Amino acid sequence: MVALFTLTIFVGSALLFLIQPMFARLVLPTLGGAPSVWNTAMVFYQAVLLAGYGCAHLTMRWLGPRRQVLWQLPLLLLVLPFLPVAMPSGWTPPTESNPVPWLLALMTVAVAVPFLAVSTLSPVLQKWFSVLPHPRSGDPYFLYAASNAGSILGLLSYPLWIEPNWTLEQQAHGWMWGFRGLLLLVLACAGCVWRRAATASVPGWVPSASPDSTAPISAPTARRRLYWIVLAFVPSSLVLGVTTFLSSEIAVVPLLWVVPLTIYLLTFVLAFSRHGTLLASMAVRALPIGVVGIVVALNLRATEPLGWLILLHLAVFFAAALLCHWRLAQDRPAPSHLTEYYLWLSVGGVLGGIFNGLVAPVAFDSLAEYPLAIVLACLVALPDRSKPASR
Repeated sequence: MVALFTLTIFVGSALLFLIQPMFARLVLPTLGGAPSVWNTAMVFYQAVLLAGYGCAHLTMRWLGPRRQVLWQLPLLLLVLPFLPVAMPSGWTPPTESNPVPWLLALMTVAVAVPFLAVSTLSPVLQKWFSVLPHPRSGDPYFLYAASNAGSILGLLSYPLWIEPNWTLEQQAHGWMWGFRGLLLLVLACAGCVWRRAATASVPGWVPSASPDSTAPISAPTARRRLYWIVLAFVPSSLVLGVTTFLSSEIAVVPLLWVVPLTIYLLTFVLAFSRHGTLLASMAVRALPIGVVGIVVALNLRATEPLGWLILLHLAVFFAAALLCHWRLAQDRPAPSHLTEYYLWLSVGGVLGGIFNGLVAPVAFDSLAEYPLAIVLACLVALPDRSKPASR
């Protein structure tokens, strides 16, 4: 059962991160590779991810895990008419006006439905698993590590293997067949949820935080929700900030954006793993040292030595993102509030993308959003004492 849910979440997340560069390969060459275009696409995907998490939360709240199956499966079937993903006919980018509205409209028409449907799966499947008769159902958040591991696979496999060896048509059809396989996996998971009614009566099985538990579980406070938003906002802003900074101020390196995004996803995997606390205790010592190095490099406007500067910025980003995500993992609520938890994390991610992609270019004449995010990371991620407290 664990293997089935882990594999399903893994495959869904891999497909989610494959469709992003695949569609970018279809569209973005006509618009150029400016950071503003990439940031706009990132904001779009974060906004659709937020919508997907919102759908997962609301349907789970209104219907409960078992009846929610009846909504989830038709939503996934709705994707089939949009496959294979392709550039819609008749769409030509503007030559004399801002291309951002055109790009957002195109992405809405072409990929919004597939991306929305697949994005709901991670929180939904974790919630489904939390009501099953399994020893680990009381804390299903370990599946979030599988989700981000799948995202890393999708992110890295595209530039390293898929894009060089497959035509765009083959990529689109490969994604379509992968989605069909995902449908079968989700159907198997749904069958486990529907059989849960029969197995729930097994003596000795009472999930610690299932919706059927009689123990009252208080809702997260407004302050706690804000804490989740801020902790998700900082790494989201940092991943865009460090990418833009390295690409524009240090060196123009092809596919450099892949590295910070991979680090961002990897910190989620590590933070929600059993080794998260050990790694956080190391990061909390390394972050201040790294920040001092960045402050010196920024003041000197250093561009050499290139390799060491890139490594310094990425190391500080890794430590800051890991600490923020570890604190999110430590503060995860009971499974009865799982979908709400991921919804607020997504809110923070979207706000970080909006800040860097839309607000900062208008508000600042320089890349001030990057050092500001580093300062905020130190304020919210570093503890009052020398190492992170145990949960």
